[in-house]
Amino acid sequence: MRALLHTEFTALLARAGTSQASFARLAGLSPRHVNNWCRGRAAVPPWAAILAAILEERSPDALEMMVDEARFGWHETLGLPPGAVTEEIDDAVRRLTHRYAADLGGTEPQRLRIDAADAQARTTPESPSLAGGTPPPRP
Repeated sequence: MRALLHTEFTALLARAGTSQASFARLAGLSPRHVNNWCRGRAAVPPWAAILAAILEERSPDALEMMVDEARFGWHETLGLPPGAVTEEIDDAVRRLTHRYAADLGGTEPQRLRIDAADAQARTTPESPSLAGGTPPPRP
């Protein structure tokens, strides 16, 4: 992928009807980062150019809604293979609960998703630890 000039990046944002502040909010950056790219004070990273190009087709609100509407299986939320055993589930829940604790910047919706994935993992019939079987061999 070719590197964009700062003027080209600015043009992409203008075509998408997205302000620098809105792009920064969407990307989780400070507006200063985006302003530096638009003024040519810093190189535009390839991922930012790709996101700006996508914004020509979809609004920032539409992209946020896509993420909000995405559904994940319990094993994806916990970062485990589908056939994880009880010990692996316990470790993953403990690790994620600590990482997303409220005093470390975690939010209530994050904690609720971890709890829901934990509950679903323990009630899924094909879980080897619940079925009394052994997990399939890992490649």
